Amino acid sequence: MLNEQLIFNLIRRSAFNREDYFISSTNNLSIKILDNWNKSFDTGLIIVGPAACGKSHLSAVWSKETSAIIYNFPTFLETEINFIAKDHFIVLEDLEMLQLVYGKKKLIVEEKILHIFNNLSENSGKIIFTSRKLPKFWGVELKDLLSRLMSLTILELNIPDDNLLAAVMAKQFLDKQIKVDNEVLKYAIPRMERSFLFAKKLVEELDIESLKTNKPIKKIMVSKIIERLNSKT
Repeated sequence: MLNEQLIFNLIRRSAFNREDYFISSTNNLSIKILDNWNKSFDTGLIIVGPAACGKSHLSAVWSKETSAIIYNFPTFLETEINFIAKDHFIVLEDLEMLQLVYGKKKLIVEEKILHIFNNLSENSGKIIFTSRKLPKFWGVELKDLLSRLMSLTILELNIPDDNLLAAVMAKQFLDKQIKVDNEVLKYAIPRMERSFLFAKKLVEELDIESLKTNKPIKKIMVSKIIERLNSKT
C-alpha cells in the first residue's frame, strides 16, 4: 500500500488544451471572447472567478495560441521589468494578491504593472489578468493604473451548472489518469457543494483514497469523502 507522502509526490499532468475546455451555458461567452481575442478586447482583459473555476485554463489556451508568457504574481514580482517588456503577449495571474503588498514596495509593483500595460498598448500587445476578485478589491493606489484597469473588459466566470461541473471533474480525473464511471459523477453532483474549488478538493481526496485503499472510485467512496469534506467546513 502506498503511504501518503508517496501519494502526494506522484507526478501528475494537467491538460490545458483548447479541446479540454468544456463549453456550457455558463461559460460560452468566455470562449467566444477568447476565440476572437484580436477583436473582442483592446490591450487588456480581466478574467475574474473563484479558485479552480478555469481561469488558468482559459489563459493557458490563449497563451498557446499567442505564445503569451504566463507569470504568476510572485514570479512577476521577482522578474526584471526590462525582461518582461520584451514580451508582446502576457498573462499575469492572481492579481488579487496585490492587496497583500504594502508601502513603497506596492507603489513600485503598481508602477511596474502600469509601465508594462502602457508598453503593450503602444506596441499593439495584449495582456490578460486573472483574479479571484474584481479590480476594485485589489487595493490599487496608483490612480493611473486603477483608471486603466477599470476601463478593461471584465470576464466573470459564473457558478457552474451540472453539466459544466461534471465535465470539470471528468477532466480533473483524466488529468490524473483515473477512469471514473459517469454514474459516479451523476451521483456526486447533487450531493456536493456547487463550486469548482469543492470539485477540485473532492477529486484530489478521491484520488488519494483510491490509491491508499487500492480500490476503484465508487459511489460509497464518493459519499464518504463528501461527508469528510463537509465536516471540515
